Amino acid sequence: MPEISKNVKHGVLALGDQMVVSAGTFLTVMMVSRNCSAYEVGVFSLTWTVIAVLRTVQERLIAAPFLAFTYQPLFNRTTYRGSSIAHQLCFAGISSLIIAIIAVCSPIFGAGSYATALGLSLAVALFFNLARDQMRALSYTDFSFFRLLLLDSLVVGSQLIGLLLLSWSQRFSLISTNIILGIACIAPLCIWLRQTWSTFEINREWVGSDWIHNWNYARWLVGGRLIGIAPIVAIPWLIAYFQGEEGTGIYAVCSSLVGLSMMFVTGVNNMFQPRTVLEFQKNGVSGMLASLFSSITLMIGVLSIVSLSFWFVGDRLLATYGQSYAQYSFLAFLLSISILIVSISCLLNNGLVALNQSRAQFWSEVSHCIGAVAFAFFLIPTYGLIGAAYASIIGSTAATIVSLITLALGVLAHNQTSTLNHLPHIQAIDDVRGI
Repeated sequence: MPEISKNVKHGVLALGDQMVVSAGTFLTVMMVSRNCSAYEVGVFSLTWTVIAVLRTVQERLIAAPFLAFTYQPLFNRTTYRGSSIAHQLCFAGISSLIIAIIAVCSPIFGAGSYATALGLSLAVALFFNLARDQMRALSYTDFSFFRLLLLDSLVVGSQLIGLLLLSWSQRFSLISTNIILGIACIAPLCIWLRQTWSTFEINREWVGSDWIHNWNYARWLVGGRLIGIAPIVAIPWLIAYFQGEEGTGIYAVCSSLVGLSMMFVTGVNNMFQPRTVLEFQKNGVSGMLASLFSSITLMIGVLSIVSLSFWFVGDRLLATYGQSYAQYSFLAFLLSISILIVSISCLLNNGLVALNQSRAQFWSEVSHCIGAVAFAFFLIPTYGLIGAAYASIIGSTAATIVSLITLALGVLAHNQTSTLNHLPHIQAIDDVRGI
């Protein structure tokens, strides 16, 4: 009973945190859509695809290997946590610097001063949002959900207050929005560092060796995930090419609304991913599969209800962005179906994380990319935005089927190896990170 109570508490807090984060994204897009034209919403969406790509690379390159190894005895050390933070700071600094250089050099390619300012503001937003992502990743592995909920609430509250002040003073612009979204992360990051300072140590020698170790594990994750998120990045750009930036803005608004269901997907995954890894360390394949079954059952049940809500009242929900968006409720419904399907793939891949088979995840990402992008290229010119949604569903279905097959093969290979070598499962220490 105490274990069940703890899991329920963690689940509620993880979901609550993701609700706060998703609400911040939802309200930000809503404010942009209310204060800017559909064209500007499209530009905002396209520029933030750059940040989405880099955030994904950081998650797979730095956060994913930390999660996979931090519970193991050889890596349960303050220097490993310190290395993860050092890796993140280097990645964020280099990424932001590259964007800033591109922005400064953009006039050479014919861009105006507005494009330069927009690029520089994007670099500011990128650096601090990447740092915030690292804070969240370490908090999840520590199961520090309550503290993270408070810090994310502070971030989102500061962002929304800043955007409201911009709107009230009639100074709302994409440039000022990016700056607000970045600097609102500073105070919570400082609070988190002060509270966790004693839990990590940055050692120059360990930073280098840990980087090599993590890279050997994460390189397939990075490559696979870059391929996997290609539809998320490519489809808006294809829409911009075939339908114009206004079409991209409409698609972004519908994606933002449907992103509320991603709130639940991410919240459940944030709770069950470390739990699945830990269950495998403690109870082997049976514990891992039980965790996967629980998470998938919960995901399908809730997201089915969410999709039905988009079917019946999607027009009313879209009207909150502006009355002109209400006619696209069927688009939102299709996008929610795509998220429901791909969420199963995400949870199945948690089993591959537990098995330390990062390479196996590559193929589900490839199938997602090929299915979605290839069909989007042919469907968007004919069916417009609805064609983009159908392409997304096709890609999600392909990814889920491949994830199921690769997990089954991974479990089979693990069982055969265990039988041949007679190796007992490594028992995890329950009090690691206060668990």
